[in-house]
Amino acid sequence: MTTIAEFIDQAWNDHIGDPQGVAARLPQGVALLEQAPDKAGDFAQLAEHVLVAHLGDGDALARCLASLAPAAARHSDSEPALVRACLAAALVRGADTPAEPLPRAAAVRAHGSAVCGLASRGDVAAARSLLQSAAALARDAFPDDQDTPKALAACYHNLAAQLEEGPRGAERDALMMESARLSRSTWAEAGTWVNVERADYMLALCAAATGDGAQAVVHARSCLAVCESNGADAFERFFAHEALGRALAASGDASAAGEQLVRMRGLLGDIDESNRAYCQGSIDKLAPNCLP
Repeated sequence: MTTIAEFIDQAWNDHIGDPQGVAARLPQGVALLEQAPDKAGDFAQLAEHVLVAHLGDGDALARCLASLAPAAARHSDSEPALVRACLAAALVRGADTPAEPLPRAAAVRAHGSAVCGLASRGDVAAARSLLQSAAALARDAFPDDQDTPKALAACYHNLAAQLEEGPRGAERDALMMESARLSRSTWAEAGTWVNVERADYMLALCAAATGDGAQAVVHARSCLAVCESNGADAFERFFAHEALGRALAASGDASAAGEQLVRMRGLLGDIDESNRAYCQGSIDKLAPNCLP
């Protein structure tokens, strides 16, 4: 029998490729919570991410939260996650927000989920407006608050990543590039070199998606330089080379992009086996744009 922990892990693995399918399975997870109510908070975070951030469906999240309330009531530690999810559901619906207090970082993350949800529905103007509200909320944080700037940086990054994978359009692309740049600058202040390197990676991919190969190459080379100067492992270097390969392909240099593909393949054996299938997907995506 599947446990709720196994259910949640599998749902996280599946949700990027099939958010609708994971959403349809959520009632099964609610039933499994009867045996492990301590997982109600983890389940609420999953539901918030899938139903709001990916699908923009605040009504579905509200129904889901109502169904898991009995299990959550048996484990008080789950309450912060449920309150955050309730806020995300209200924000994406444009409804009145719940009165329960939340730590500022958690409130910013709830805003981030709703921002992504609005973008997923194509409401770019509303997404931009709510993103500005999240930034204003973070700016009011106390100087010694380390969590809120990181939450805001993650909000910017997640929105850029979602827009990069979606359809192109002038308004969407402008918000995507703005979010990617803000992610990079915010992580530079609040994060580690890994956060900065990954922000450079996203900037490269976003620029490549808009067809700006020259700018994409600049960001990809920055990503690779950060990896090299910090002794990054094979996993981080793999994606730095992917960013450069995609940037070079966008700039029209399929031969140079092919050289990066060779480097990616050379690193694959040094990457943990659990991540190789994901990395292989990146190779398969880049390969058609490269010359051997």
